[in-house]
Amino acid sequence: MITPSMNKNSFLKSILFAFTIVFFASCDNDFNELGSDIIGINNYELDSQSYTVAAANQFIGPVGTPYLTPSTPNAFGIYDNPVFGKTVANFAAQVKLATENPTIDPALHPAIESVVLTVPYYATNLGTNTEGNSTYALDSVYGPSPYSKMKLSVYESGYFMREINPVDQLGQVYFNDQNVDFDNAKLGARLNNDDSDGHNQNDNFVFSAAQTTVKTYLKTEYNSQLQTIKEGDPVITKTAPAMKLNLDTAFFTNKILNAPAGKLLNNNVFVDYFRGIYFKIEQADSEMGNLAMLNFAAGNITINYRQDYSTSNPVSDHKTMVLNFSGKTVSLVEQANPNVSIPSDRLVLKGGANNSMAIIDLFTPGELAQLKASNWLINDAALTFTIDRGIMDTEDPITHLKAYEPQRVYLYDLKNKIPLLDYSTDQSASSNSTKFNKSLHGGIIKKDENGRGVTYKIRITNHLIRMIKADSTNVKLGLVVTEDINKPANVKVRTPVNGIKVVPAMSAIHSLGTVLHGSADPDVTKRPKFEVYYTKPKQD
Repeated sequence: MITPSMNKNSFLKSILFAFTIVFFASCDNDFNELGSDIIGINNYELDSQSYTVAAANQFIGPVGTPYLTPSTPNAFGIYDNPVFGKTVANFAAQVKLATENPTIDPALHPAIESVVLTVPYYATNLGTNTEGNSTYALDSVYGPSPYSKMKLSVYESGYFMREINPVDQLGQVYFNDQNVDFDNAKLGARLNNDDSDGHNQNDNFVFSAAQTTVKTYLKTEYNSQLQTIKEGDPVITKTAPAMKLNLDTAFFTNKILNAPAGKLLNNNVFVDYFRGIYFKIEQADSEMGNLAMLNFAAGNITINYRQDYSTSNPVSDHKTMVLNFSGKTVSLVEQANPNVSIPSDRLVLKGGANNSMAIIDLFTPGELAQLKASNWLINDAALTFTIDRGIMDTEDPITHLKAYEPQRVYLYDLKNKIPLLDYSTDQSASSNSTKFNKSLHGGIIKKDENGRGVTYKIRITNHLIRMIKADSTNVKLGLVVTEDINKPANVKVRTPVNGIKVVPAMSAIHSLGTVLHGSADPDVTKRPKFEVYYTKPKQD
């Protein structure tokens, strides 16, 4: 006997099934094609299948660092990770003339007023008041306290970074384990020697979230001996937080204003004459320090100088010369050994010099053949990786803080070194941060009520459909941490291993790591899961 309640339940199930069909069809063009022959909802049913995932850990080691683009982040600073040990990230950059062959007339007695090095931080504006003063929060800063001090030194670099490797005539690559090479090649005393503000620009340096304010006096009057007679009203410029350092004016007077003839003619000559800047960070006394992602690509050195004062046009006597960090750069990472013992059946995803990844096999040959023969309509397919909370909840013995966790992982086609189809077709954008774009594809950390990571889930529905429809190869997949999901470019591995010659650049510059339960974990509930949801004809 069929009761009204049974009819109601049957109706609700049909509606739910129909909604599921419409939802997946609207999200997946391949689904529309596969599902075009469906005649009636009552002839089909939803089901799911879980597959065993073969996941192996792969240590990569040192990797190259990418050319900077206007939004490429790079790590700088110190972070003692309770799990992975201490990271010390230095940086080296070529500098290039923003304007080649500048006119500097010795007869006009040029004299430097200031040299300011600026490297922007990544920061969020929390609000601006009526006076134009803004409050900011820094993004991607890792450490026990935002006020933890460090010793910062900026040197002239004596290490020449060439464009072409003479051995293979290809682009020269510099690797993130070369800090000793650059440290040994630094020249002279440090250039950030201004102690007027309590050594905040050197021995007591912190990543400050304060808005920067710069006063520029464009109408200062001088006498014939270039002594100040009168300072006009300043032009005040307020900008987002940045590393802003006053550099030694005597050095730049000698190096730039008094440069030998022809050394400023063009950047090909200039990068050999002035080989760049080396940023060195060290712990300050007992302070633990901080590590931050900096926008070195937008960094520059601004040289403000004056010439003989002209009463007819005092503004024209103030000149500016800019040196950009637009040449070759290298992120230099010193990485200690891990603080904890990690079992061999775990998957270690780690950026930096001790780069590590996981290699994923979705199916055995028999499983894939069976799936292709099933004629299922694939609705959804996703990989889920579980974080090892026992390891990642290790506390620092001094601060009792736990390790920062990567906010995202990235899955890619390891054989062809390209993103998966689901990555390429996902146009979803985040209103909070571009790092969380492509949220349908996923890889974003899922947290518990205490803010600690539980899982990473990555949707690969289109990748699976392509494998079934186009009979494409079941390629191995690479799983890495990523600093920015929007940049899928690759960088070289110093020593290729198991055929892996390149890895994603945003993994190479990432400063964090995580430990996941692997395929051989004794607890089967925590092993990587590959779940496929599909529609199939009802059996008579």
